[in-house]
Amino acid sequence: MTELQELLQKVKTYDWGQSRLALTEVSEIVKKAYGNKDELANVEKALLGVLDSDATRAGKQFVCRELSIIGTEQSVPTLAEMLANEETSDMARYALERIPGSAVDEALRSSLRNAKGNARIGIINSLGQRRDKGAVRNLSRILGRPNQEAAIAAAAALGQIADSQAAEALAEAKNKAEGKLLSVVLDAYLKCADQLVADGNKVGALAIYKELQKEGMPKPIRTAALTGMINAAKK
Repeated sequence: MTELQELLQKVKTYDWGQSRLALTEVSEIVKKAYGNKDELANVEKALLGVLDSDATRAGKQFVCRELSIIGTEQSVPTLAEMLANEETSDMARYALERIPGSAVDEALRSSLRNAKGNARIGIINSLGQRRDKGAVRNLSRILGRPNQEAAIAAAAALGQIADSQAAEALAEAKNKAEGKLLSVVLDAYLKCADQLVADGNKVGALAIYKELQKEGMPKPIRTAALTGMINAAKK
């Protein structure tokens, strides 16, 4: 058994409040593997073995943090299986959000079908964090459904993605939303305009700013829209 495997056996039984010596030593091995693609792949595979075992939540959380640094598409299937479980969803998302590649986005989108409660909300947040344009259709559907908490998360995520399709979904939602959801939708719609300016689409941005300055819009939104329009004109 290699040194790493021996240390990971200790990681499997680690719990919060206990000595972190074995965890620190694993982190050092990970750091030493930087720059060596083959070695990193072996380390990643060994770490995934902990997630596939009956390791403690604390042990799995530590492994997910290491995978957030060195993880590749090799990690996606194992992490994806953890997404629907509320006990492991957050730690899996922490790693996945930082792993590049379309496989991550596809896994997050697919997991929406089975995830519920806080796990589902977290996945929606991750799709927004990654600015996954491929998730706009899924998020638009959630935005139009009765679950208020999920709809609010979807609106915020669309504001982070902030492409023209996300803006269209929010434009439609603002005419139907009420209360807290409406506030989040308007704020997300404003963020879309700001991002469109950054992307060089001033025409699309100005159309949104004008819409958000209409009578009946909350004063802070109208003020922010006016500021956005002035800033856009300067660029």
